[in-house]
Amino acid sequence: MINARYLSKFLIIVTDIIVIYGSIVIAYYMRTWSGSYFDLVLLNHGLSLYLSKWWIPFIVVASIGYHRGYGIVVTIWDDFLIVQKSLFMSFLMVWVVFSMQKEAETVSRIVITVSFINMLILILIFRGVLKFLLFKVMDWRQYASIFEKTGEGIVSTLTSLLNKEWYSGYKIMGSPEKSSLSVGKIDALFLPIEYANDETVKKLKPAIKDLIIISEMSGLSFMNTEIKTFLDKNIALITTTNGLLSKRKMFIKRVFDLVLAILALLVLSPLFLVVPLLVKLDSPGPVFFRHKRCGKKMDEFKMVKFRTMKIDGKNILEKFLQDNPDVIEDLEDRNKIRHDPRVTKIGSFLRKTSLDELPQLLNVICGEMSIVGPRPDTKEAISKYYMEYSEIYENIRPGITGLWQVSGRSEIDYVKRVKLDYLYTLNWSLWLDMVIILKTFRAMLNRKGAY
Repeated sequence: MINARYLSKFLIIVTDIIVIYGSIVIAYYMRTWSGSYFDLVLLNHGLSLYLSKWWIPFIVVASIGYHRGYGIVVTIWDDFLIVQKSLFMSFLMVWVVFSMQKEAETVSRIVITVSFINMLILILIFRGVLKFLLFKVMDWRQYASIFEKTGEGIVSTLTSLLNKEWYSGYKIMGSPEKSSLSVGKIDALFLPIEYANDETVKKLKPAIKDLIIISEMSGLSFMNTEIKTFLDKNIALITTTNGLLSKRKMFIKRVFDLVLAILALLVLSPLFLVVPLLVKLDSPGPVFFRHKRCGKKMDEFKMVKFRTMKIDGKNILEKFLQDNPDVIEDLEDRNKIRHDPRVTKIGSFLRKTSLDELPQLLNVICGEMSIVGPRPDTKEAISKYYMEYSEIYENIRPGITGLWQVSGRSEIDYVKRVKLDYLYTLNWSLWLDMVIILKTFRAMLNRKGAY
């Protein structure tokens, strides 16, 4: 398995190099083709000029390696961020080298720029396909262990979660034996933070190449964490910042929301003509549904949606609960029930595709909501489930989508939803918002947990 592990890393590097050259070739021919249709200066050099620059792929691969793109990468989103940072650094370095060699005016700026845009797309695609074949299909994952203590049940759950993330290239095969530790046979060990005391780490670290600590502590913003070391004093400082408790970050998020909401309204404007018509044809009643929710500083506002329920929904629900008392607990935990009799036919479609949420773009423009954030809820629900985190919720705007929507939607109960919202609040970054938006489209397509 060790040979397979090194071979997989070698194949990833080779694939990256091939994709880099391929991106340059595509960019060159795109520039040549566009030159015949647009008023561009014809190139006076051939493709060989770029292919001979062996140091371009070297810089890119070295930059990815510097950002640990060939080390521990757990998800595709890690890869996305690493490749993005690496290519930006590489792009600048490539132009520095061209300038030093006095070739900045010789090569085409369009070819170089488009090459790096191609790399950003193609490296991620080819990496994803290759890792799927190596780690999912062929199961060439590196064997790893997870530290556990007898009688505690957290390890089996963590093992299941980690093994589902095949993209990481790790496969947990159980807990390490004492004999294995003594002869140094453990390449990778996952250590739950609950067990990460000084004594345990001292015993484990000398025999383990990669020690990976797992944390489920929702109170720490690990995505905004930096480690400062004082080697002479043998201590380390772990600094964390609360993502959305900064005026500067709140301003950045607000600008991002406005730009995205306006663009989305322009692109999706035909749906604002079609959906209201379908709602009207399906059942009598208004097109829009407005409901009081709590926003920033706990101020109430009217959240707007396309109506998905029948107008006499209250009476229908009361009768349904009388006939089906077993769903009362589900309604209290999630505020939703499967096969809700109040939902119209078109309403069911709108909910599964999340198209009923589109009018909330108007709430975003009005400053009552954000594109991504904790789900807006009623005062009653907040007083019942959110009190532990109420101070955090008061400082930010609720969102159209969020971590809970991309993690299971209606299948997640209130308790888990609150923890996910809290985790998002502490770890906010513009990158995290972009990831959640992309994952929202995936959740809309597979419709898991939507009812």
